[in-house]
Amino acid sequence: MNVFKKVFKKVGVSLGLVPDNKTDEIMEERSEIKKTMATNLKAIGFSDSEIEEVLDVITKAETAIQIQKDNLIGTNINTYDPNPAMKEIFDEIRKIQLQSAEDVKSKIAEIKARKGM
Repeated sequence: MNVFKKVFKKVGVSLGLVPDNKTDEIMEERSEIKKTMATNLKAIGFSDSEIEEVLDVITKAETAIQIQKDNLIGTNINTYDPNPAMKEIFDEIRKIQLQSAEDVKSKIAEIKARKGM
């Protein structure tokens, strides 16, 4: 989100020119989280390639989540009751998120062990 949108959003003013795109906002938030993680890892002595190893775990999880989201396309059209299918996919996304968090922790621990930290 650019600076002007942030300021207008804080004061409750809508530009009304272009509708807010939640996907773009989420992508920006994810990007900021990755930048913060990279900065924190750099601060404790991780190299760029080691940081990339950690971020690759996150990227793979994001891809797996997107595949699950893509499976939702048309669910409400092709099924009388889309709720069971949606719940199944949401549960799978949650599993991917939890596993990703564990995988990131494991990858960081693995790199620290390799470096003798």
